[in-house]
Amino acid sequence: MSAVPAEFARLPPVRLSAEPWTDSVLTQLGTALDSTVLRAMSLVIDAVLMPKPEDIPAMRAAAQPFMDGELARAPERFFDFLGGRVSPVGVAERRRRATSGGSIVGREIDTAYRPFGEKNGPAGGGSRIPLEHWVHDRSPRGTVLALHGFSMGQPRIDGMALMASQWFRRGLDVVLMTLPFHGVRTPREARFSGERFAAPNPAELGEAVRQAIYEIRLVSSWLRAETDAPVGLLGLSLGGYLSALMAGLTDDLDFVIPMVPPVCMGDLAFGFFARSRRAAPGSALAFSYEELRATYRVHSPLAHTLRLPKERVLIIAGRGDRIVPPEHPHALWRHWGEPDIFWFSGSHLAPFRRQRIVEAVVRHLTSLDVL
Repeated sequence: MSAVPAEFARLPPVRLSAEPWTDSVLTQLGTALDSTVLRAMSLVIDAVLMPKPEDIPAMRAAAQPFMDGELARAPERFFDFLGGRVSPVGVAERRRRATSGGSIVGREIDTAYRPFGEKNGPAGGGSRIPLEHWVHDRSPRGTVLALHGFSMGQPRIDGMALMASQWFRRGLDVVLMTLPFHGVRTPREARFSGERFAAPNPAELGEAVRQAIYEIRLVSSWLRAETDAPVGLLGLSLGGYLSALMAGLTDDLDFVIPMVPPVCMGDLAFGFFARSRRAAPGSALAFSYEELRATYRVHSPLAHTLRLPKERVLIIAGRGDRIVPPEHPHALWRHWGEPDIFWFSGSHLAPFRRQRIVEAVVRHLTSLDVL
């Protein structure tokens, strides 16, 4: 591959201000939990997702267009559909149940999505988007489109992780969207929810991100047509990545709140490549760190300038996060011109004192006159 620019050096380290010792203990506990789970994740990923040596040439060939082609020079062209109108083919209500103050409605939206490249496969998990829509009986203050994390996709669990009931009680409608290859959209041959989203082939992973962005755009546009109230994104982990990317691709969202967001898939992938037992002792890795960062740059939030006023964005990050290390949200914060950021005590899997996170989001939405 061609030479890699200096911009793909490692993400700069972060030095956070000290926290009270009582909070520090919680952060250390969260860090220990994340580290234990990360070791288990590495074993699973090594067994299930890591490419075999004979697969490496094809992977490197698939990475080439993202490294030094047109997409490397103008990554926004990967999302060319944003220049036109993105509309549902159909919207169907599948079920409805009552909840205090409103209803929880199961919907499915049919799309006309087409992959960027024919070789990248069909639409992930089909072209039908499942939604769980929490709707107030009266006009809402706004709508939160909530995006779950990797390997999630079960609305009841996603709703708890994304604090849907908290936002609903404060007058916001909430839409829980199932991302491609997750939940009920998991292909039959996949061993777990989200497996196909994390494909080691960069073209396949890029296509999964592209489809997710298309669907987020479609659902948010549909919501705007359904209500005059503000519409924004709240994303967790992978959902945070997609939320941050959307903030660099469109300017018509009223707020964007990425929670524990990764910002460079290449940085995360390199850690798993480096720990892989598939690599022969003393042999070179399939990709260097710089190559992986360059390969996944096309859909990195760091490759796209923030298009929203920075007052509309809030980053939420974990001090002890080891799944998505603090270098990621900190790099996004710097890239976006240092908007509001809230560092909570705990980690990716153990966000202690979640009420403080809720309060930070409420303060942010209040400052925007959404609440």
